[in-house]
Amino acid sequence: MATPSPTSALPSTTYKYPPEVVDLRTYADSISKKVIDSRSKRDSSTTQISAHALSIADAVESACAGCSSAVLEPFAAVAVKEIIRCATSCTLRRDHNIDEAIRIVLRRPGGRLSETALGRNAERSTTSLENYRVSLEAVKSLLRIENGQSQLVYSRTLVPLAAQRPALLHDAISKSTVVNQVYKTTLQTMANITDGLPFPYKAVAQTVLQLHLHGEVYRAIDSSIGTLIRKVDDFVEILAKPDSENIAPGEDIARAVERFFSAVQSIIIRLEILRATAKIKKLVAPTAVKTAVADAQADLDDARRLLDMALQVDTNDSTRKILHTQGLAKSNVNYSSELPASPKILHGRDEEVRRLVAFAIDRSRPIRLAIMGAGGLGKTTLANTIVHHIDVARTFRDRRFFVAAEAAAGVDDVLNGMLTTFRLPATSDPLASLLQHFRSHDRTLIIIDNLETIWNSTNAMQRGTTEGVLLQLNEVASLTLIITCRGAVPPPNIKWANRNAVVLPSLSSEAALATFSDIAGEVPASDQRVRDTLLEEVGYMPLAVTLLARLVVERGKQWPELERRWNKVHTTMLHTEPNGRLDNVDASIQLSIAYLPSHDLAPLQLLSLCAQLPDGMRLAVRNELERLCGFRDIEGALDVIQGLALVYVTDDETVRMLSPIRLYVLEKHRPLAAHRASLLRIYYEIARQVPWRIDTQFPAARDRILPELSNLDALLLSEIQHFNEQSSTDLIDAVNVVSRFSWYNVPNERIITALIPRIEHQPEYLADSLRTLAKIHLRRNAYDLSLEAATRARSLYQSLRQRSDAAHCDQQMGNIHRLKGNYTEAIASLSAARKTYNNLDSKRGLAFCDRDLAVVFYEQKNYDDAAALFTSAREVFLRWDEPASAAVCQEMLGDIYRMRGDYQAAETQLESALQTYTSLGSMSGIANCSCTLGDVYRRQQRFDAALERLQVAYDIGQKQGNTLRIANALRFRSYVHWDQGQFAQARRLLLEAQRLCESIEYTRGLEDCARGLAQLDRAEQA
Repeated sequence: MATPSPTSALPSTTYKYPPEVVDLRTYADSISKKVIDSRSKRDSSTTQISAHALSIADAVESACAGCSSAVLEPFAAVAVKEIIRCATSCTLRRDHNIDEAIRIVLRRPGGRLSETALGRNAERSTTSLENYRVSLEAVKSLLRIENGQSQLVYSRTLVPLAAQRPALLHDAISKSTVVNQVYKTTLQTMANITDGLPFPYKAVAQTVLQLHLHGEVYRAIDSSIGTLIRKVDDFVEILAKPDSENIAPGEDIARAVERFFSAVQSIIIRLEILRATAKIKKLVAPTAVKTAVADAQADLDDARRLLDMALQVDTNDSTRKILHTQGLAKSNVNYSSELPASPKILHGRDEEVRRLVAFAIDRSRPIRLAIMGAGGLGKTTLANTIVHHIDVARTFRDRRFFVAAEAAAGVDDVLNGMLTTFRLPATSDPLASLLQHFRSHDRTLIIIDNLETIWNSTNAMQRGTTEGVLLQLNEVASLTLIITCRGAVPPPNIKWANRNAVVLPSLSSEAALATFSDIAGEVPASDQRVRDTLLEEVGYMPLAVTLLARLVVERGKQWPELERRWNKVHTTMLHTEPNGRLDNVDASIQLSIAYLPSHDLAPLQLLSLCAQLPDGMRLAVRNELERLCGFRDIEGALDVIQGLALVYVTDDETVRMLSPIRLYVLEKHRPLAAHRASLLRIYYEIARQVPWRIDTQFPAARDRILPELSNLDALLLSEIQHFNEQSSTDLIDAVNVVSRFSWYNVPNERIITALIPRIEHQPEYLADSLRTLAKIHLRRNAYDLSLEAATRARSLYQSLRQRSDAAHCDQQMGNIHRLKGNYTEAIASLSAARKTYNNLDSKRGLAFCDRDLAVVFYEQKNYDDAAALFTSAREVFLRWDEPASAAVCQEMLGDIYRMRGDYQAAETQLESALQTYTSLGSMSGIANCSCTLGDVYRRQQRFDAALERLQVAYDIGQKQGNTLRIANALRFRSYVHWDQGQFAQARRLLLEAQRLCESIEYTRGLEDCARGLAQLDRAEQA
């Protein structure tokens, strides 16, 4: 759209400028007067400052009058405010009089800028009049002043696109090349959400898009600006989350979006000022960036706080909608003396049923039972099973009653419903009538289901009234009372018979599978892996298992489709009805979250942090978060979320979450950016403690890291996905050390593979990461992938002239060639590495090369040369305090004795090496040595000892996903059975070992298996 022509007409005498423009004029006149009056001598800079300030005020006034703008366009209004803000970061030191004059000038009209703030800024800044002058020039450039008029103000650029022609906004988003498709969809969704909000909120998506348009330029100003953009993205993604259709555009949401809109516009203005200043003058004011970023972060944090509060209120509204959708409004509740139907499917609760039934029929004392736990764990089902149990029916006969409190608006609803249940007439005092009724009967069993509706109320009076009713019911000795309630802590001042076991756990894997099979039937063998994986992913939660089965049966969903959907939307797919608590996992979890206090965000903020950690939040992490995040009472916040059973605390004080709850919170309730940054800071420090080599300190360090390994993996992967060009060295270092550590435990290439494409422009980090990846692929027997990564890493190291690292890659490539059976290439690569180490006078590097060359000689059956190299290398490793590497040499010397038939010497060497591996906690060493030692025991006719050792090797191979290790264990086990005449078992194991060797293209293993099968054929024929 063409820019309207500016008009030079003077405003009429009745025209009133917007307040911002009035402030601007006052400011410009004041600064001009004070600067000129305070000059000790004429100066071009002060003259220009005065001229710039006046011309800016003239241009904005002219533009406002020209388009009859009674209200400045928000973007222009922020620009006007920033004119004054940029002055606060400048101290115009030429002499004392000027300094004092400018301090007076910087007071905005009305005294809205404090003297304290001015003094603080003055102390921090060392910029001159020249810096201030170029800052004003930047503002003029930003306001696009042409012919004495601001085109930004005059054209009102945001209004036509965002408000008058929304289709243009959607078109601009879809054609953008600065954001990916996922974020485009998010922006489109956000634009649609703001349809119900007044202008200028419709322009939010366009403003965010503009921020990304210049993202690279802004990040170049300072790396901290990447964090600002991340916070902006977080806000957008939360507002436009998948269930955003439930977000009502009311006053609370509007206030949050308004604050966010203003914050983003202000960020763009400040960054444009800094960018323009940098163009005009190389040195920007030292504190200008820091001040701009700090102010912008504060504005964004405030907007996020408002959004979190608004969404918490919105969650409570959504809860009422869910109950209404279920048809559970008060007028629709049908209280009845009829018991609900007995559950048809119940697995994994035998112990709970036995214990609760035993309590319920106990005649020696009044029994009070509480069945607590998170939503979806089957509390109602368990209570229903109890009331129908044959022993309970025999004890209470027709005095068994089931009262559903789920739809009650208050305790009075429950009491009146109970009158109906017991067929008592309505009365003005239903509790007195009920108490009299209970006392007039010998024994009565009553179950109050879903007590949380009235017990977990944020209304203190209602909660107090509910407690009072429970206490009066507790006084009736003939009454057996059972409650079910979301949460972990039952109502106080009542002696609950099952107090030590009130919270239901999730199901076992066997019970979950039985539950699923009862509903969905048997699953084809080809789909069982996906089924078992999904059951594990939903944490064996009964409701989630049931809904997963119903998706298969009722909706006819195929397993590959279910797996794809789960990986994309997680718990969102687990529903058969849109809002029903019993038909929708998300709705069930949302009901629990709705009971969080809306006036205190700390519990929800802590919950969102816990959700980031799949292996739970340990006490040390919690204590550090309390310090870094400024939680006033983190234990109090924990009590709240634990009380609602949204988390549970283990014996070692680790806070954990059931998998569906964690995934829901992870998706729907993101932590504040500052809180997440603090969490990352903690885990970066944990990553720095990861051991990088196996030595005497390794076992203790490993045991400290292993409990946090899944948390590190999840956090680092999430951070990689938000990576930007200004890469965090903390992130890159952490990914590499965690990935390297996985060699010693369970090799895992996931995070290093995700990192590598994002650091292509950083060759040093890229080379290190490729070398790490090559080792992981090698441990996972992916030889071609390992060779590719090692070759590329070597090339990068050579270009960087890092000879030692390049030699290490040569050595790595030699090992890969050996495993592929290419001995000529293996010797060539290892010889090249050895030559480099020799030139660098690296005794340690030479020893590693000799060790690896010795393995080649061993496999070529050149035992003499192999033994000589292993012996010399071992001596070097012992001098260099490399016990694990020395043990490898000792193990191989023992293997040479085995091949030569000296089994006593082999046993001595191998058992010594195994002892070293065990003391160091080297799982790979234990597995390899156990395999060889098992074959020695076999040859000594010690078959039980042999099978025991080989089982250890097999189990470690399974845990680490090491196909070669598994194949070797199976091959040696086949020989044990063979020696005992168990030919069928031996053949089965040998064929399986052959198949595994073929899957990883392990030539030597294939040859060994083929030779063994041929010998087995001859043995069977004989």
